[in-house]
Amino acid sequence: MIGVIDYGAGNLGSMLNALKRLNIQARLVRGPEELNPSSSPFERVVFPGDGHFASAMSSLNKTGCAQAVRLWIKAGKPFLGVCIGLQLLFEESEEAPGVAGLGVIKGRVRKFPGPKIPQIGWNKTIALRSGGVFEKIPPESYFYYIHSYYVEPEDGAFLSANAEYYLSYCAAIEHESLAAVQFHPEKSGRTGAALLENWAQGRVAYGWTPPPRQKTNSCGCNSLAKRIIPCLDVDEGRVVKGVKFKDLADAGDPAALARRYNDEGADEITFLDIGASYKSRATLLEAVRAAAAETSIPLCVGGGVRSVEDMREAMNAGADKVSVCTQALERPALLCEMAAAYGSQCVVLSIDAKRVNAPGEIPKWNAFSKGGRIDTGKDAVEWAVEAARLGAGEILLNSIDADGTGSGYDLELIRAVTEAVAVPVIASGGAGSVEQITQAAAIAQAALAASILHFGKTSIAEIKAALRAAGLPVRS
Repeated sequence: MIGVIDYGAGNLGSMLNALKRLNIQARLVRGPEELNPSSSPFERVVFPGDGHFASAMSSLNKTGCAQAVRLWIKAGKPFLGVCIGLQLLFEESEEAPGVAGLGVIKGRVRKFPGPKIPQIGWNKTIALRSGGVFEKIPPESYFYYIHSYYVEPEDGAFLSANAEYYLSYCAAIEHESLAAVQFHPEKSGRTGAALLENWAQGRVAYGWTPPPRQKTNSCGCNSLAKRIIPCLDVDEGRVVKGVKFKDLADAGDPAALARRYNDEGADEITFLDIGASYKSRATLLEAVRAAAAETSIPLCVGGGVRSVEDMREAMNAGADKVSVCTQALERPALLCEMAAAYGSQCVVLSIDAKRVNAPGEIPKWNAFSKGGRIDTGKDAVEWAVEAARLGAGEILLNSIDADGTGSGYDLELIRAVTEAVAVPVIASGGAGSVEQITQAAAIAQAALAASILHFGKTSIAEIKAALRAAGLPVRS
C-alpha cells in the first residue's frame, strides 16, 4: 500500500488515478501517526506536486506531518517527492524567503532566470544514472513540467537527471530509498507511468554519468515542446462549439473526447464550463473526474471559479491547472489568492479579447467578460500584464473575432500579448488548418484548437508533423 500525503493543495486526484491505472493500491495519508516508520500501514509514501512553498510547509507544520516526513526518510523508508514534493526536501526557497523547508537535503530552491516563467510543458529530461526510477526509460525522454523554481543541491551525488530551461538544472534526485522529481510523472503519459512503476517496484539506481554541457538561448529551452491543446467547451454535460461564441453545435461527450485526445497524443486538455451555472459546473466536474481517471496528460478546468475553494474542488476532481476569466476581471485579487494557495503555475488567466478599433489603425483589443458578451473597457494586453503580476502563471488568449471561424488565429493579438508578458501564452481562436496552428505555435508557447479537431478536419498527429517540419520542437 502506498500513502499519498494530503497537504491541503496539490493534484491529489491525479496521483491516485495514476497509481490506480497501474493496479497499485494507494490512499491518502490520514495523519502523521500513519507515517510512523515502525507502525505505518504504508510500504511507501509519495508527496504529490503543485503548491506554494510557504503554504505547503505551513500545512505540514500545523498537522505534524513535517517532522513525520523527516523521520520517515531518516528511517530509510521509500519516499517519492513530486515537484513541490522535491523542493520541500531542501532547506529554503526563493519562493518564500525566511520559510524553512524540511531540510532533508542541503541546498536551496532558486527561481529560474529568463523572460518566460513558469516553465510549463513537456521538456526533454536526461537521465544520468542507470536503473532506479529511470530503468528501461530512454535516457532522453519527455516529461511534463510546471514550475517556476528549481533545486540546487550542495551534493552533486544526489543528481539523477537534469533538464534545461535557461540553464541546466536538477530534474531528479535519487539516494538510497529517497527519490524526488521536478516533473509530474502522473501527467507524463506512458513514460511517467513507467517511472512510477519503477519506483513502486523498488528499482535501485546505480552508476552516474556527468551531465552534458548544454547551450541555452534567450528564448528559454531548446527542448521545451510546443503544446497542442484540444479545448472542450462544455454546456450541460456536452461539448459544444460555435462561431464567435454563438450558434452552438453539439460536438460530443467530454470524457469520451478527452480519452480520444489523450490516446492521440495531445499535450494537455482544457475543459471550459460555458453554462455559467452551479448545475453546469457540477456536470463539468463529473466529466473531469471521468476523464482524469483514464487520461495521463494535464487537464485545465475553467468556468465559474470564484474562490480558492472552487479551485480546490476542481483540482480534487482531477484538474492540474485552473482557469479564470470573468471572476478575475471583477475581482483581480482572486489571482493572488489562487497563486498563494497553489502557486502561480496552476493559475491560468483566460482572456476573451476583441478588436475595438477600425482596420488600418494601430490594433487595440479589449477584454470581454460573461462569455464575450460584455466589453469591460480593459485593454487586453495591459490586463494580461497586470494579471501576470498578480499571480497568473499562464495566459489563455482567445480571439472573439476569430473564434470558430476557421479563418486563422489573430497573430497580431498573439504577438502583442506574448511580447508583453513574462509568462507562457496559449493561442486560441480561429484554427482552420495545420498551417495556421503552426503559425500560432511559432509565436506562442502553445496552441489551442477545438472545431478543427472535434469535427475531424485534422488530427493531433498531422498538426505535430507540421510543427516538426517547421523546425518546432514537439513531443512524439
